[in-house]
Amino acid sequence: MEHMKRRDLMGLTLGVGLTAAAAAKPGPNRPVAAPAVIDLSADSQLFVDDYLIGGMEGAVFRTLNQPAKLEQNPIIEPDQPWEGFLALQPGTVLFDEKEQVFKMWYNALPNDRRPQVEEFICYATSQDGIRWEKPSLNLVEFQGSRANNIVLKWCYWTISVLHDPGDPDPSRQYKMAYWHTHDRNKCGVWVAFSPDGIRWTDHPNNPVVPCSASGDTFSVMHDAVSKKYFLYHKTVIRPVRKVSRLVSDDFVVWRDSRQVLEPDGQDQPDTEFYGLWAFRYAQQYLGLLWIFHTYTQFMDVQLVSSRDGVRWDRSAHRRLFIPLGFMKLNYIGHSFDSGMIYPASAPVEKDGALWIYYSGFNHGHNLLEREHNSCIGVAKLRLDGFCSMDATSEGSVVTRAIRVKSSSMFVNAETGSIHPGGGGANPGWNQLFSGSQDGKGSVRAEIQDQRGAPIPGYRASQCRPLQGNGLAQRVSWEGGDDLGKLRGQAVRIKFVINNTKLYSFKIQ
Repeated sequence: MEHMKRRDLMGLTLGVGLTAAAAAKPGPNRPVAAPAVIDLSADSQLFVDDYLIGGMEGAVFRTLNQPAKLEQNPIIEPDQPWEGFLALQPGTVLFDEKEQVFKMWYNALPNDRRPQVEEFICYATSQDGIRWEKPSLNLVEFQGSRANNIVLKWCYWTISVLHDPGDPDPSRQYKMAYWHTHDRNKCGVWVAFSPDGIRWTDHPNNPVVPCSASGDTFSVMHDAVSKKYFLYHKTVIRPVRKVSRLVSDDFVVWRDSRQVLEPDGQDQPDTEFYGLWAFRYAQQYLGLLWIFHTYTQFMDVQLVSSRDGVRWDRSAHRRLFIPLGFMKLNYIGHSFDSGMIYPASAPVEKDGALWIYYSGFNHGHNLLEREHNSCIGVAKLRLDGFCSMDATSEGSVVTRAIRVKSSSMFVNAETGSIHPGGGGANPGWNQLFSGSQDGKGSVRAEIQDQRGAPIPGYRASQCRPLQGNGLAQRVSWEGGDDLGKLRGQAVRIKFVINNTKLYSFKIQ
């Protein structure tokens, strides 16, 4: 890319005019415009969108970083008589901090090998997130025995579980929404509650959302800021699949239906949105958007982001976030995820990484259900590692005006491992901190006033260069690392990066 003295960040580099984007009328597929001065939380500040970015200099580009699929995949296979094929649609995987265990809820559905399966919801646990146990729960009978890991039956495809320890009712610590079609008179979204995630009680007035008001693919999330529950579903509006949202205060009464995402003229003609798995991350919302390609019947995943949960930004040129798997050697068969990928509803944060669980199919969507076959896998991404601002030689990224509320700044960055062509070409490359470091590259920060003039004592030339690979490296200058004297002021931050991937920053 040709070096320029200074340019608008979103001009040649990221492909969308920043001024035009900020001035565009809000609505689905349009991002939220930033205020004149942004009040930051103490959370990590990501570079998945343009909300914080005011401009850049030099050869800086945004990279979408793909998670690294584990070599142990698939980690769960249908090896029990009550498992025909397995699906996380989206299913749920979480890490219970109190019990120090991974927990998973997944679908076991019938196919031609095991037609006797009755659309079960199953439960599994793991100590390390890779090796899973299917405990004998003695709850649901299958072929005359309760020695299985089934917690509910008659769930057709979609399940989504929340662990909600803040609920004062102990019997509602876990909440589940699932798609029920066994009773055609009560078809739709059903909800159930549990004290432990194992013993579930259906709500007496199910369905809480009828078939006519929701698609059969959805996920639920709890927003800790608004204290509301959101249900994102494949809308019933035809002919093209798209995404709508419902809102609830109690997980039972759902209202305010509105469409939030649909394919547009920048998408390929065969693009449809099969679902959106949204989750709160730091100061914003992120989402895993299922991209259904109707010509091939394949399905892969893009990353999207939002500041309000309604207006979504299609991050990094709509590039693939989780690509399909490759065919096996000698073209004999396919990898378990070479046809479709269904990601779980939210990543699991553990040991400085994000674990993204998914079910993979080795065929396309439009097959008879009896032929379905799938397993469950996992991919890892470094903390905050969704997108990064990268530079192969020296360049800089300047934020919009932000208000300083705390006294210390930290960056999540990796230096000395950028190669020409960008950092996202090899899925998983440099994501798990295991790459060799050559010692080259650096990050420096400069604090400027709103007009872009350096503030004395906080110039880039006075900043101690940060090198290496760290999730939270403290920024300091010759006079120290305290931003206390700037508290309450509106400033801009200029990050000068060289041979570096800058993932995020935070002031706390």
